Amino acid sequence: MAKKDQDLKEALLATFRDEADEILTAITSDLISLEKGGTEIDPVLSESIYRRTHSLKGAARAISLREIESICQHLETALSGVRNGEYFPDAATYDLFHRAVGQIRSLVAGETGAVVPLIRELRAVGSHKQKSFVERKEPYSPQNESVRHRESGTVRIATKSLDRLIGGSDELLSARLSLAHRMRELNMMMLQFSTWQWAQVQITTDQRQIEDLIKSGREMTTRDLGALDRILQFLRKNREFIDSFRYKLANQVQSNARDRTVLEAGTKAVADTIHDAVLIPFLNILEPFQLFIRDAAGSSGKQVEFMVDGGEIEIDRRVLEALKDPLLHIIRNAIDHGIEHPGARISRGKSPRGKIHVRVVPLAGSRVGIDISDDGNGINPERIRQSALQKGMITTEEAESMSDEEALNLALRSGLSTSTIVTKLSGRGLGLAIVEDAATSLGGTVSVTSIPGENTCVRMSVPVRLSNFRGIVVRSGRRAYVMPMQQVKMVIRTKSGADEIRLGDELVRLVPLCHALGAEDIISNVNDDRLVPTIILASGAGKLGVYVDEIVRVQEIVLRPLGSQLRYVKRIAGAGILDDGTVALIIDPLDLISSSLHIKPAQAAVHEQEQKNVLVVEDSVTSREFLRSILEKEGYGVEIAKDGAEALQKLKQEEFDIVISDVDMPGINGFALTEAIKKDVSLFTLPVVLVTSLDSPRDQEYGIHLGADAYIIKSMFEKNAFLKLIREVAFHES
Repeated sequence: MAKKDQDLKEALLATFRDEADEILTAITSDLISLEKGGTEIDPVLSESIYRRTHSLKGAARAISLREIESICQHLETALSGVRNGEYFPDAATYDLFHRAVGQIRSLVAGETGAVVPLIRELRAVGSHKQKSFVERKEPYSPQNESVRHRESGTVRIATKSLDRLIGGSDELLSARLSLAHRMRELNMMMLQFSTWQWAQVQITTDQRQIEDLIKSGREMTTRDLGALDRILQFLRKNREFIDSFRYKLANQVQSNARDRTVLEAGTKAVADTIHDAVLIPFLNILEPFQLFIRDAAGSSGKQVEFMVDGGEIEIDRRVLEALKDPLLHIIRNAIDHGIEHPGARISRGKSPRGKIHVRVVPLAGSRVGIDISDDGNGINPERIRQSALQKGMITTEEAESMSDEEALNLALRSGLSTSTIVTKLSGRGLGLAIVEDAATSLGGTVSVTSIPGENTCVRMSVPVRLSNFRGIVVRSGRRAYVMPMQQVKMVIRTKSGADEIRLGDELVRLVPLCHALGAEDIISNVNDDRLVPTIILASGAGKLGVYVDEIVRVQEIVLRPLGSQLRYVKRIAGAGILDDGTVALIIDPLDLISSSLHIKPAQAAVHEQEQKNVLVVEDSVTSREFLRSILEKEGYGVEIAKDGAEALQKLKQEEFDIVISDVDMPGINGFALTEAIKKDVSLFTLPVVLVTSLDSPRDQEYGIHLGADAYIIKSMFEKNAFLKLIREVAFHES
């Protein structure tokens, strides 16, 4: 009995989570819309928020979630004052409402939090304590920077689609019954064939007797006549059997052809209905972004209006899931680098409130276009050229001959950023490369247009729904693999053993596929003059050529997941069944390129750059050892200084290739150390990277002004991004 109660409670809790997720998303959206109206309170919106909060409170009470019920109760009371026009919420009040919604989300997800202080603040709203609450100034602390969105695991389906599924399943049932009848007929044919086969075995003795008669030339006996008669009878029956068997076989072929037509139509109808069932409005993916935009704009002191056109257009939810992070990167860049501060916008004759506009339009060929634009700074093509030139992505000649449009498209490459400051929102040079990789993996395209000082637009074209994809089937060693055509740039033949090939003005790394995958296939010794098939793959991460033993064919592939236990297998996206029924692993080109480009080719190891010496200046023992460990693992020589004074002393005694320093230190801090290095004639070319917890725009600008080559905020420290930045700064500057 206790187990049944527990099962019931878990089922109710799962239902509540789905309901709460939907209600909280709607409340967040309505709160943002209500705030945009200023002092003009929309009665429809305020009533909607109030009623949804009331419904959530009742649902929480039903399954004894007391903390959620209590927050909803006090939020409902606060909202009643807004609904009744008793007071108008200000920015601080809206912040509180959003924090209450965020706290409820955390509790729904099973997390814990400080509920009592929040309830105390909600009680103060609308009462005599409201004044003190309004005057309370808290620094912005966006809680949803990653835009958490709980996966419900359920999909709603229209009754019309459900009826189509039922109808399709009925047709498939009819086809199944017909196939069962076909199988019974085939079994009967096999039984008849077995009878014929037994008769053939029985006349084998008679056949040998007649053969002996012919060879010996003796007189024919009565026994010989009997054997000859039995053979003639078998031949007559054999002719009848063959005619009958051929007729039945022809009927089977025709019947199976009809059944196949019915099955194809039925399965297509069911598949189309299922695919339509997972089509959801594009606006669904943007709803969690609205609060992020509000918080991110507030934390950076900017005003941003978010607009969407075509949000009702339906797209495969799997496509939307794949686009979620890329869209977030674009919006982050727009807020951080695009939209100016209100004062700057006014001085340029713009509205103090910047605009981020998402426009969705249907395109030909079951595709959809997505434009994300902002009316901010725009992108300066010349700065992109210079950044790409400094990072060695292009040559001086290429930079001079490159058009502005070509320069803008360089922004899609990984590692390219025109910002030297790594902030909470952007600056790592990954955003647009991630966008291109995601769109390319879906079989889509990305382009960038911009007018400096006026606007920027990132334009994507992606399929409405995911379906089968075309892939190149290859063989490497003893295994078969599939390369998705979307990332295949070209297929060529190259000399076996080469480590790179020049394509136009670009050098492309070459690796055997089995080595890139870490497979232990036996590679046959081939003549170095032999030309081998090579597939050139391309993505935002770069280009890579892979050797294979054989290119088998190009065919349609249905991607099958590897299952939960193998979901994190590197460089493999899934599996597919080939035409001959065998299973082939499907390569993940983006992962393959990014991971393989970090592996040095054998003959390039000789030319590996000499070890770089790094001076780490940090007063915290933990931070010092942390930085030392990750740098030494990458092959850097690391020296430690506990403050700026010790660092300057070491710089006079030894040579270093880069200085990584904290800012907030006793005595000579990181700012003073940077200034001293840049003013010293013997040290001014030495790169300095500041790694600090000081995250205000003022501190960041001051650090760069003093000459720091990069500014990394500790709260957003990411090992890979940090090491990549150190490699670029150390090796380029030296």
